[in-house]
Amino acid sequence: MITTVTLSVAYGQSTFGTILGTVRDQSGAVVAGCVVTVENTGTSLRRAMVADEAGSYTAPNLEPGAYKVKMEMSGFQVAEYTNIQLLARQTIRIDGQMTVATKAETVSVTAEAAPVINTEVSNIAETKTGRELVDLPIALTARSTGSTSPLSTLTSQPGVQTDASGNISVVGTKPSMLSTSIDGISSIGPRTSAPLAELFPSFNSIAEIRVSEVNNTAECGGVSDITTISKSGTNSFHGGLFENLQNTVLNARNPFSAVRPKTIMNDFGGYFGGPLALPGLYKGKDKTFFFIAYEGLRLPKQTVVVESVPSLSLRNGDLSVYSTAIKDPSTGLAFPGNQIPSDRITTLSKNVLKYLFPLPNIGAPEAIRATSGSTRTSTPSRPPLPDSHGNSAAFSWLLKTEGL
Repeated sequence: MITTVTLSVAYGQSTFGTILGTVRDQSGAVVAGCVVTVENTGTSLRRAMVADEAGSYTAPNLEPGAYKVKMEMSGFQVAEYTNIQLLARQTIRIDGQMTVATKAETVSVTAEAAPVINTEVSNIAETKTGRELVDLPIALTARSTGSTSPLSTLTSQPGVQTDASGNISVVGTKPSMLSTSIDGISSIGPRTSAPLAELFPSFNSIAEIRVSEVNNTAECGGVSDITTISKSGTNSFHGGLFENLQNTVLNARNPFSAVRPKTIMNDFGGYFGGPLALPGLYKGKDKTFFFIAYEGLRLPKQTVVVESVPSLSLRNGDLSVYSTAIKDPSTGLAFPGNQIPSDRITTLSKNVLKYLFPLPNIGAPEAIRATSGSTRTSTPSRPPLPDSHGNSAAFSWLLKTEGL
């Protein structure tokens, strides 16, 4: 069971993004002194700044989320850019064009998607949102192995693969050269120097995972970096329930087995978030938010074991297939026809064959060694998978400010 509780205060972590740009008029001249307001549409957090003499503005240390940018200047119409999606450690350029005002009005522009090639920073990175993580088929495969960690889904991204030990490797680097963090907190194991896979939140409680492959800043601490951002509450309540089912009747049969091993996977849970409020005592809108999530994994399963077992003849003491003489240990004489009488086989040996070696069910039953494709609840090297529980809770408090 993994339980994660996160208390966060705005401007207190290192997973922030940046919105910057230059304000110009219709002729292309810069508009110095323009008031630029950046607002998080989910939490209503606002940041206000004034464009410098070059018409440039920068809003650093912004929480990932949806934003709108408003530009105001005396003598010009108000310009507003909406639907700006800012990801963790991302830098977005929003350049503004001011129109001379003929009457009081606001020009609203929907921001375009971020360009494929980002010229603001030199690193190469790709971000998967929470919706992508849930929809990827590999997500269900990860759960079928008994893990609720989303780490394995990153292998669908170019340059990300697993090494021989199952650890994540990015662009060919060793796992020890990788830095990983969850909401700005390192998730590297001190003994293995590799990511702690089961420390990651549930799929449905992740807002995004960003993989920065090369040319990272010094704060990352590794050649490559994986940044995970958990979901947080906003001014509107949102939540959901989910169930992933895998059943024996839906699975294909292993061609080396006469039966289908039993598998009943139930991966279920829910999540809910919004503004925190105590009726008559406290109203947390625009200030205090919560988000909780739970995921439970039930996975009783059987595993097909293909192994060599004694044939029926060998179990009954018929060793005539061997050319070497089988001698009686009590007399030193060879058994006639290399056949051991049934009364010379001890009860212990019979029980070992009966309980530890299943009967052959594949191949010629009278072969020297027959193959058995029996079903067991587990293989000797893999014990039955235990039930898995993932719990997470996050509370955030925003310090309202209108400036930097």
